[in-house]
Parts: sequence; C-alpha cells; structure tokens
Amino acid sequence: MDVIQQFEQYLVENGIAPKTIQSYVGDVKAFAEFLAAMGVDQPTDLKRFYVSSYKNHLTERKYAVATINKKINSLQAFNLFLIDRKLTTEQVVKLRKDRIKVAAGSEGEVEVFTEQEVNQILFFVQDRARVSLRNHLVVWMLLYTCEHQL
Repeated sequence: MDVIQQFEQYLVENGIAPKTIQSYVGDVKAFAEFLAAMGVDQPTDLKRFYVSSYKNHLTERKYAVATINKKINSLQAFNLFLIDRKLTTEQVVKLRKDRIKVAAGSEGEVEVFTEQEVNQILFFVQDRARVSLRNHLVVWMLLYTCEHQL
C-alpha cells in the first residue's frame, strides 16, 4: 500500500467525512505529481521549500485563493499523518504561514482602472508644475506594485 493510500485509510479511521477525504487525497496526489515533475520521488520527504514552491506554482497558475488555501489544509493534514506514522518528524506545513490571507471585505470584485484611466494618471503626473517629484514617484510605485500583485 503506498503512502497516499495509507493517508486515505488514516482519514477514514479518524472519522473524516467522505467528501473531505476525497478532497484531501486528490490534493495530496496533485502535490505528489508536482514533486515528481520536480524530481522528488517520495512525497514523504516533505520539506518547507516544497510546500512554498507548490504554493507559488498554484498562484502563478491563477488558482483562486480559496482553492490554494484548501490545498494547504490538505497538505497540513498529510504532514500531520506523516508525523503520526513516524514517516517524518517535522511539521513543515503551517496554516498561519502558508495560507493566503484575504483582507476582510476584499472577497468581492475589485474595481480597477482601465488602460485609458491609467494613461490619464500617468500623463497628469508628468506635469511638474502640478505634481511634485515625490508624488510622481509615489504614483509610479503604486501602479507597478499593484500590477505585479494582480
């Protein structure tokens, strides 16, 4: 029996709901596939770097925050299983560190500037008679900081 099947049996023995088991096992299998693609054959060889890399991988592929956090929950359950079965000693998945935080009230849609509105702002801040160098730089910094976060 491979370790993912053992994990599934462990969840059943602990009275976890069938849909939750299905979700956790699917998430752990996807994580194991990610590791295998990176040359790591044993998902029991859990390292903090692997979890962070996987989270970045999911983020780059534009997974929803709720989906990423669900997958992190699954990995934590797997990590605790590995510790319980003495297949590892270290808890490397920590929800406080690994879950993506969402600001209260920001769960809904966010209004963004159109390309035309961004251009209007950029043209406006070029006018040194109306906009100080400091404010000019602040606008550019905010625009480019936000662009990489979206």
